[in-house]
Amino acid sequence: MDAKCPECDKVAILDDEITNVKCPHCGFEAKYDDYLNLMKQKVGEMSENFQFDRPGF
Repeated sequence: MDAKCPECDKVAILDDEITNVKCPHCGFEAKYDDYLNLMKQKVGEMSENFQFDRPGF
């Protein structure tokens, strides 16, 4: 199964046992639970930094 690498944003690999995520592009490797926490942090950062591009909002 594929996953998004939190380091380089390319496609990482989630193993069949759903225990580890590895990126063949940058060498990122983490346990799946740690990976989920990293991605939650990235989403939180994105939502905190979001700005509307329309005036008045």
